[in-house]
Amino acid sequence: MNERLIACIVPHGLGDEVAAAANAAGAGGGTLLTGQGTAPNAVLQLLGLGVSAKDAYVTVVDATRADRISAVVRAAASARGGRSAGILFTADVARFVRFGIPEPTPTPTEEPAMQNAVELVGIVVNKGYAEDAMAAARKAGATGGTVLPARGTARPDDESFFGVKLVPEKDMLVILAETERADGVVDAVKALPCFRERGSGVAFRVPVRDFAPLGG
Repeated sequence: MNERLIACIVPHGLGDEVAAAANAAGAGGGTLLTGQGTAPNAVLQLLGLGVSAKDAYVTVVDATRADRISAVVRAAASARGGRSAGILFTADVARFVRFGIPEPTPTPTEEPAMQNAVELVGIVVNKGYAEDAMAAARKAGATGGTVLPARGTARPDDESFFGVKLVPEKDMLVILAETERADGVVDAVKALPCFRERGSGVAFRVPVRDFAPLGG
């Protein structure tokens, strides 16, 4: 595994600064999503103050740069957000694909095969193409997914490094798939004619530690 996922959740408005800091440190691009946090205090919730807007920044970087970029992101968030700056986590990436660009031939490795039964497949495409991606993923065995509206964060001079055409509006498709089907899901999506063009999207696989359906 030569790539690592970096994810950072910060107060709304801080996401652009975090993304800019990450890009300056060599991330080369990423995806910014908007969400909501929840306060545990019931009184605040009754007053309508229990929900706060959040920015979630997600990027996949070369593993050799990950620690440096993570440190820069932490520093940038702490400088503006103080003690309540948010959270950051990283995860090893099992596979990272830039649509429209041939993948390098895998090199032999001595690492033991992953035993995870489920993996998270993240697919970032230009807005309007997530349904096409999901249809292809279903044919490859995926049972469902979630589409999240997002936007890109790369600078114009990052295009050659990150390999993504700079279309601001993005969709991020999140799928949980059985490990034995995850590669097939990615391959089915990247084979679609709409994703054969360089820069039309990226996909990554991340092993999931714990998975359980809710309810029932």
